[in-house]
Amino acid sequence: MTEAVTPTMALLEAPSKPKPPTAKLIEDVARKFGISPLRQFREMMRLCAGWRAMDFHEYYTNQVYRPELNLAEKMTYVGEKGSARLNRRLSPLQITGLRAFVRDKVMYGTLMATLGFPVPTVQAVFSKDRSYGKLRSLHDVEEIEAFLLNDARYPLFVKPEEGSGSVGSALIVALDREQRALVLANGKSIDLRAFAIEVETRYEEGFLFQDAVQQHSMMSDVAGQAVGSIRVVTVFDGDTPSCLYALWKVPSPSAMSDNYWQPGSMLAELDKMSGQVLQCRRGSGPDQEIIERHPVSEAVFTELRIPHWDEVLRMTAEAHRVLPKFGVIGWDIAITPEGPLIIECNANPHHMLYQLATGKGIHNPDFAEVFDRVAARADAYWQVCKRKIKAERKRS
Repeated sequence: MTEAVTPTMALLEAPSKPKPPTAKLIEDVARKFGISPLRQFREMMRLCAGWRAMDFHEYYTNQVYRPELNLAEKMTYVGEKGSARLNRRLSPLQITGLRAFVRDKVMYGTLMATLGFPVPTVQAVFSKDRSYGKLRSLHDVEEIEAFLLNDARYPLFVKPEEGSGSVGSALIVALDREQRALVLANGKSIDLRAFAIEVETRYEEGFLFQDAVQQHSMMSDVAGQAVGSIRVVTVFDGDTPSCLYALWKVPSPSAMSDNYWQPGSMLAELDKMSGQVLQCRRGSGPDQEIIERHPVSEAVFTELRIPHWDEVLRMTAEAHRVLPKFGVIGWDIAITPEGPLIIECNANPHHMLYQLATGKGIHNPDFAEVFDRVAARADAYWQVCKRKIKAERKRS
C-alpha cells in the first residue's frame, strides 16, 4: 500500500554537513575505549596535518581512536581531502584531461555502450539547453510530465547527470494515472507535477531517466529490490589494470539506493579474488557494528559470494584500459542475471568506504607499494608528455 499523494520532495537529499565532535562524543570515546581526550586531540592534530588531511569528525567516523591500532596503523588513514589527494597522485590532473567527460553520465555511458560494455538504458534526459542526438531530450516541466505520462517504461531509476553519492536519485516503480502520481520504491506517492518541477528547479543542467536495473536474484533475495552495487577500485599497476579492493554496498531496507550515509545501510568487504563476503559492517564511529546476518532476510553474510565474479574482474580491467592515463578508477557495478553492468565510473573514488568496511587505513603497507608503482607510471608518462610539448614548441 502506498502513502497518500504528497508534493514533498522525492529526490534523495545530500547528507547534512558533518559537525565538529561534541564534548559528549569525546567523553564517550574516552570512557569506552580508554583513550583520554588529550590523546584524542594529539592524534587528530597529527592526522589532520600533511597530505592525509583528516578532519576531526573523520577521526571519529573511521574509529581511528581504537586502542588496538598502533600509531603507524593510525597514520595509514586518510580523510576525504586526503583521499582526493591520493587519487590525484595516482591520476595527475595534467594527464587526465577527460575527467569532465567521465563525470558526464550520458556521454560516458554512451561511449561505453558503443564500445560494447553493458550499461543502463537511458530512456530520456532532461536539460534546459542541451540536446542528446537520438536520445529523448526533455527541456521543461511540460515535456517531463508528458514523458512520464505517455512514454516512460516503469520501473525507472532517475538521477542527476553529474554528481555522486546517490544524491538526487529515486527509484520510481509505477505511475498512478488516476492520481497523476509517481509511486516510489519506498512506498511514497509523489505528485507528478511537483516531481517535474523539482527536477527542473534542482537539476536544470542535466537529469537522467533510465531503465531500472534488475539485479541478480541472489542480491535481491538477500537485500531487497534496491540495487546494491559493487564498488570495484582498479589501479593501472603495470601492463594491465587490476583490482585493488572490492566492496558490496548493501542498501538499507528502507532505502531506494545504496549510498552508505543513509541510516541502516551496510558495507561488506569482499575477497577481491573470489567475490566472497569477508565481513559486513553497519554504521560508523562508536556506533559501528559488525553484523553477521542481514537484518531482514537473515542471510549470513560470510556465506555469500557475489555471482559472475570472474566477469566483474575482467570487465572492470577492460573498462579501465579505455582510460589508460588514469592510475585509479572506482567502478559501481550492478550484478544482473546476465552478468555485471557498469552503473558509473568514478575518477575520484572515495577511499573512506574501504576504511569503513575493513577497519583499516587505505595507505596500509600492502597498498602503499602499489600506490608507489602507479604514481611512478603516471610520472613517467608525464615526462614523455613534457618532452613532446617541448619539441612542439621548438617546431613552432
